[in-house]
Amino acid sequence: MTKHRSRRIFQISILFFIALICIFLFLYSSFFNIDTITVSGNEKVAESEVLRLSDVEKGSNIFKLDNRLSARSIEAHPIIKTAQVTRQLPREIKISIVEREMWAVMPYNEVFLVLDPEGICLDKMVNFPAGDYCLITMDNWPEQVILGHAVASSEIEMIRKVYELIPEEVRQNISEFHYDSTKEEILIYTLKGTEIKFGSLDRMEEKAELISQVFPMEIDLEEDGTGKLEYIDLRFTGQPVLKMK
Repeated sequence: MTKHRSRRIFQISILFFIALICIFLFLYSSFFNIDTITVSGNEKVAESEVLRLSDVEKGSNIFKLDNRLSARSIEAHPIIKTAQVTRQLPREIKISIVEREMWAVMPYNEVFLVLDPEGICLDKMVNFPAGDYCLITMDNWPEQVILGHAVASSEIEMIRKVYELIPEEVRQNISEFHYDSTKEEILIYTLKGTEIKFGSLDRMEEKAELISQVFPMEIDLEEDGTGKLEYIDLRFTGQPVLKMK
């Protein structure tokens, strides 16, 4: 290799190194300092709370932001299911969140736990929240309930599967879903007080169809004055077992 060629390679290397330094200095210059932060998807959680959790600040360099770490910090909020933090060059950060939906309410000691469909505890309330929510009770309460964590996840999932099979117009006649931890079975109570022994998750579609027949039966018995249903047992194959009061 000639001295001229070696010198040429050295000069190119120096220029390349200088170019890298210039690019680095430019990327971390004030030109890329964050001046706009937008938050979308939040209805229940205040924008100020999302910004606090994100740890994104105006005036900081956009490339110093750890998108994934910021998103995970936001997701620590019990009501936020997912968060996405993206850069919009040169100076904007967009935060998009998906909030958890209130689905069920469960009495717990002296408060009401507000749960989403995954059994995540969103809130603890002194009074029953306004709205049409699934009421869940259990005879074996969890020892500890932490906001943002699942409450009796397998039991809640079992009830949710049954709940989703029942048409909305039929669910309006139901007052409560109860989980019997001893038998690992579900009991459903109607607004008129009839106990529906649903049992386990076997034959779910068949049993969900039978539930819709309970409410017309309650009305007919009440109008005829022939008595009231105490319970209907759907746990076994064949015709349901009825007991009158």
